[in-house]
Amino acid sequence: MFSFLFIKGVNLLIMPKLSSQQKEAIRMEILEAAKAVFIEKGYEGASMKEIVECSGRSFGGVYLYYSNKEDVFLALLRSQFQEMEANTAVNQTVSAWELLVVFLNEQERRARQVEGGLAPCMFEYFIVGRRDEKRRVLIEERRRAVHNHLLSLIQRGIQQNEFQPSKPIETIVNWLISFLDGVYLESIINGWDNIQLADQFELLQIAIRAVLIPTSLED
Repeated sequence: MFSFLFIKGVNLLIMPKLSSQQKEAIRMEILEAAKAVFIEKGYEGASMKEIVECSGRSFGGVYLYYSNKEDVFLALLRSQFQEMEANTAVNQTVSAWELLVVFLNEQERRARQVEGGLAPCMFEYFIVGRRDEKRRVLIEERRRAVHNHLLSLIQRGIQQNEFQPSKPIETIVNWLISFLDGVYLESIINGWDNIQLADQFELLQIAIRAVLIPTSLED
């Protein structure tokens, strides 16, 4: 409910106090609006004015939560990283190999939809500003989220005697991350339908299975 404060004959409108849940809902609304703008315009092409207009809120209402375009973009990226880290808690009823296949299939799906997501903006932001210290921190944060997810899957497979890697685990994880980043960039630059995307992921599954599950374990 709104209330009024009277000061020397002037009545001022006092905004209602918002709960933490309401504030978080507003933040998410702003981020969803910003995501649409970034996808359409790119990071460099987007402006805070466009984000405010897309959100349907006032400038003051948006600046209360985010002071500039970069703040909004960083919040968007971090929400994605946190979601990935949360997904590290895997389903205990599914085998580690099945979970890894689900993860790789999801990456293939994202590569197919790369033009409708934040990936082009993310690479634009990281590559252009890779020497900026703040961006370096975020680059490492993003990589750590993917690294930890893959590492947890492989370690689970080892603990359950599903996997017996023929190469060091860190090497395998770094290989997968490099492959995925390369596929995303190729999909952005040349289009996923021009790089035999499905065949590449099929070959990746064959290769990673050979590295993780020696023939002796399958017999």
